[in-house]
Amino acid sequence: MRTIRVDVAIAGGGIAGLWIANLLLLRGFDVALCDPGRAAGVQTRASQGLIHGGVKYALHGRPDDAFDALKDMPGRWRRCLAGEGEIDLRGVATASGACHLWSRDALAARLAGFLASRLVHGRAVRVPPADYPAPFAGQAGTLYRLDDFAVDVPSLCGTLSAPLGERLLAVEVPPRGVIVRNGRVTAFQIGDLAVEAERFVFAAGMGNVALADAAGFEAPMQRRPLKQVLVHSPDPEPLFAHCVAGLATEPELTVSTHAGYHYLGGALASAGVRRTDAEQVRAAKRALQGSLPWIDWDARRFETLTIDRAEPARPDGRRPEHAFVAVHENALLVWPVKLALAPDLGDRVLRALSA
Repeated sequence: MRTIRVDVAIAGGGIAGLWIANLLLLRGFDVALCDPGRAAGVQTRASQGLIHGGVKYALHGRPDDAFDALKDMPGRWRRCLAGEGEIDLRGVATASGACHLWSRDALAARLAGFLASRLVHGRAVRVPPADYPAPFAGQAGTLYRLDDFAVDVPSLCGTLSAPLGERLLAVEVPPRGVIVRNGRVTAFQIGDLAVEAERFVFAAGMGNVALADAAGFEAPMQRRPLKQVLVHSPDPEPLFAHCVAGLATEPELTVSTHAGYHYLGGALASAGVRRTDAEQVRAAKRALQGSLPWIDWDARRFETLTIDRAEPARPDGRRPEHAFVAVHENALLVWPVKLALAPDLGDRVLRALSA
């Protein structure tokens, strides 16, 4: 039997576990992070990498709690990328320095007025047609540059993993391995390895359900499925954009670009869970033809990807607006909800640990 003793033991190596581990290391805590895949959890790997400020959640002209939670995130991430924030992310590659809001139709007066308002001043800037970047150059439509950008997710996970060194353990904590005595978690038991700690953090995404139950939490989880679409081509155009149609409450498409494919999310992905794969591909082609018709999409290979987002349960089943932290005795249960909210999650974890 081998025993490791640390201040904080973390189960789960996606953005939540990695961000928390780095924050704690910088504050002098000894930590151990357990993840079977050497970090970069399932949901994190499926992320589009967009760090956004919530404008896409306020397209009806009435900012909600999601806008408030996200509005400061791009600035906080940029400070980290410059080595001036709470975590040094200077080693992280950015996939795009900007994200755009695009509509082929003239944006309705209500939306245009909101985007020009003081509330989003500096976060949404109308781009003159003469300055449209590729691949929008010469196209008829309305383009805003948002205070959003995209990080390369593998680079992000690699940068956050590096400081952990031997503290990153390539093991999975099974529910039966959560050892509880007198209501408090005392160890993670994985085969012949015991990880003992003063505090424990459950950041295992979908795996949090069984782990939290074993630890005594009463914090139910919901699954919010999305059916994303990958559009494969050898040299995809550099698209990082929310494509808006009419007065929808969210973009019809959110397009990001990766090596060898475009990744499609937005309302397409939310509605796609009610479609077959073939129906979703047809819906994706219609949406692309409506928003980006000058690109030849017919010659490309389409593939669907269904992702179950693990989140704290809400009575109405809607997406939570904020990062989530629950405390039970000496254990924390966390969900970041969105990649961009990792700094907010870190704040909440530090407050919980200091309480």
